[in-house]
Amino acid sequence: MMKSLLEGTVVIACILIASSPNAGGQRCNGGASCIPLNECTGLHAQLQKGNTPQLTQLLRSLHCGFQGTDLPMICCPPEFLGGGQTSSISMRNGSPLNLLPNSHICGIQNNDRIVGGIQADIDEHPWMALIRYDKPVGWGFYCGGVLISARYVLTAAHCVKGADLPTTWRLSQVRLGEWNTSSNVDCVHDDCSGPVQDIPVEDIIAQENYDPQDTQQHHDIAMLRLAYNAQFNDFVKPICLPVTNELRNSYFEGFDLEVAGWGKTETQDAGSDSQPIFSGTNLAGTESDVKLKVRVPVVSLNQCASVYQRVSRTIVPTQICAGGVQGQDSCRGDSGGPLMGQAPSANNWVVVGVVSYGPAPCGTQGWPGVYTRVGAYIDWILSKLRP
Repeated sequence: MMKSLLEGTVVIACILIASSPNAGGQRCNGGASCIPLNECTGLHAQLQKGNTPQLTQLLRSLHCGFQGTDLPMICCPPEFLGGGQTSSISMRNGSPLNLLPNSHICGIQNNDRIVGGIQADIDEHPWMALIRYDKPVGWGFYCGGVLISARYVLTAAHCVKGADLPTTWRLSQVRLGEWNTSSNVDCVHDDCSGPVQDIPVEDIIAQENYDPQDTQQHHDIAMLRLAYNAQFNDFVKPICLPVTNELRNSYFEGFDLEVAGWGKTETQDAGSDSQPIFSGTNLAGTESDVKLKVRVPVVSLNQCASVYQRVSRTIVPTQICAGGVQGQDSCRGDSGGPLMGQAPSANNWVVVGVVSYGPAPCGTQGWPGVYTRVGAYIDWILSKLRP
């Protein structure tokens, strides 16, 4: 056993030396500590059981330097210290609901203070996530998402396996706690956020029935499992899922909901009689430095279906539509982000939809945006959660 463990460590050391010659001095996020690999007992124990491509990729993403000339060091997540086995696939506590934050944690922000969007406060919507893609040259944020637990981010399936997603891009990590992407430290007057949390993605889980080649874009929902737990604070918190029967079956007609993100802003006047080109499956980089928000009215499914049948799009009950107001809409770069609102019976914020597609120009009068209805996929989400 000692021999195989040593061999595994040497193999990983060689991989890290070859792939990350300049990683020394990298700063760790999310409460992780840069320590020798053999002291990160949880990950070390997994390596002892045998190396896998997934484990190699995880260790590469956590690499933060070397001790001496050849002992690899990694950003060890707190839960992997002390021999923790948090990556066990088995469910120890019965219901998967136990893996979600309760109503005392999720959907709570400190105050109540996109196209046509207004600037969101620095600590508003602390569950918002940016998804990073590594490209052959450089990297960028090309989709959004929403934190639903310490370990999982909800996003759109077209953000992880879309037909227009270049094969040379690699979805590598999620950024939490961001407000202004152009500054290292975000402050409004004397209110400053802490450092962002850039957490590697351990697993990508697209809804199995999603077909990237199907222009209807049904089942456009996915989950990202983070390599280690996000650390909750005033600027990083999860949103609630619509898990009650009332919320999971609701279409929220008559409600004004909110969309947030760093997407493109447009002011073109397309006119109500136009038949616009649809965006959403083609990924575009975030174009606003600062997080924006906009309120949009929910449109009935029948009304939405009658609009979209003009361009041979079928709206189904697993979707929800909102917007259709001139100049107020989600837009390119917002894909995968949340359509959200406060639950009628509580103050907690709930994610109602995931940005899927909509008209281009964004915010075209009479053409609402289309979102994947999260309530329709609660059982699927719960089936994918693991400790």
